[in-house]
Amino acid sequence: MRQEIEKKNEGNTVTLAEITMERGIISRLFTSFSLEPSKIERKGSRVLYTWQQELRPGESLRVAARTNWHIPIIVIIAIIVIIILVRVYLVSDVMLKKKINFVKTKGGEFALKVSVSVKARRFVERINVIDKLPPIVKLYERYGTITPDRVDEKNRRIEWNLESLDEGEERRFSYIVYSKIGVIGKFELPSAKAIYEREGKIKETESNKVFFISEARKVRKVDSGD
Repeated sequence: MRQEIEKKNEGNTVTLAEITMERGIISRLFTSFSLEPSKIERKGSRVLYTWQQELRPGESLRVAARTNWHIPIIVIIAIIVIIILVRVYLVSDVMLKKKINFVKTKGGEFALKVSVSVKARRFVERINVIDKLPPIVKLYERYGTITPDRVDEKNRRIEWNLESLDEGEERRFSYIVYSKIGVIGKFELPSAKAIYEREGKIKETESNKVFFISEARKVRKVDSGD
């Protein structure tokens, strides 16, 4: 928003020109002026700006004010997004987290141990945890303490089923994938997903994504979120 006020001395003698503008407590934070005010006064919830200048005949005093509302709008949108994310996080009945560890093999193949943990914030039942295998890797048929209930090689999916989880109860699943082809560069593993029932309603949640970066013989892992 832009505002411009001009006062001109159309007389024959020197006169004192005065311009005043008002802004609210919030809008003043995002307002800039073409000239510095001669005086600033606070009147309740309003701020009064005054400019005074002696003008000779034919001279003028011009003040332009610009209020940039883009910044507060962006801030408000960011706050709303954060509130929504926090709300979703807090109301989620199940927390799903995925991570990877690198495995050394005798044959020098590239191998990763993938771990998926599921923790209940509240009592839930009929939990179905689904994880997808990334392309170019194969599944090593040895698992952690909990064996998958289903391995779908065609659709590259692994599934575990749990009858129920009490509040605070946690289960961890793990498996190993490997590739005989050297993996170089950034490679992302998709999020795991959990479908469960809570008070008769079917709900769903996803884990974070993880990816690894392989540079020749150097490999480093990165978790993109919790």
